[in-house]
Amino acid sequence: MDIKLNKKIEDDMNLKVSKMKPVIKPSVPHKHDGYHELIYLSKGSGIHNIDDTDYEVLSPTGFFLKNGQVHCWDFSFIPEGYVILFKEQVLASYPTTLSMMFNLPINFNISEHPDLFLLLNQFYKEFKSGTASTHILSAYLNLILLKTLASKTTTTEYSSSLITDYYHFKSLLDENFLKLKQVKDYSNLMNTSTYKLNEICLKIARKPAISIIKERIVVEAKNLISFTSLNIAEIAYKLNFSDPSNFVKFFKTQTNLTPLEYRSKSSIIS
Repeated sequence: MDIKLNKKIEDDMNLKVSKMKPVIKPSVPHKHDGYHELIYLSKGSGIHNIDDTDYEVLSPTGFFLKNGQVHCWDFSFIPEGYVILFKEQVLASYPTTLSMMFNLPINFNISEHPDLFLLLNQFYKEFKSGTASTHILSAYLNLILLKTLASKTTTTEYSSSLITDYYHFKSLLDENFLKLKQVKDYSNLMNTSTYKLNEICLKIARKPAISIIKERIVVEAKNLISFTSLNIAEIAYKLNFSDPSNFVKFFKTQTNLTPLEYRSKSSIIS
């Protein structure tokens, strides 16, 4: 059984705003393809599981899900709030905000900004009207992100070209990590050197490119271990490891646990 893939935004759309569904039925673990997700909850309590980690929902609160992350909800109190789905190109006019956005933690505090929900409501109305231009909707998203990030005392600004190169790499990684696992594979796709690609990653993410590649593989491995019934050999081959033993060695090096030990600790698969 593969992880369920939800696609809630059409190919020709860069942004979608909706209200959180007022239900408490547990959702099935799933991931989104090709876009990021911002969730702002004014009410609701329970558990939000993201990449096999439980986050307690303590409203008001926010969540930031990057493209490809697996998550599911188990609410104990009916949620209220807003969900923003967006592709990175919608922030093309705001490169500084785009770079700052990736400093957001998965779960962030918004209790200091009670006016944020007024802005979110206006954003939602503009989107639902169907008459707002892409420029207006992009400006709303930019302002919401800036307000969300306002509690940060320090931020780092990068050149637009550096940001573009980094997220080009991340996009290529999401598309190709199953078959391309070396830094030179991605530097070749980007028509640059491995030295330059590592320099980009060290400046933006403070880690070398190979670490980012390995982290992406580990995230997918954890999701497959926790949210599917595939055995370890099947997961190894799905991730394009030549032999299950190589996968087990890789996984243990990265997590200090074997895949079976990790699965035994998971509360998702019994």
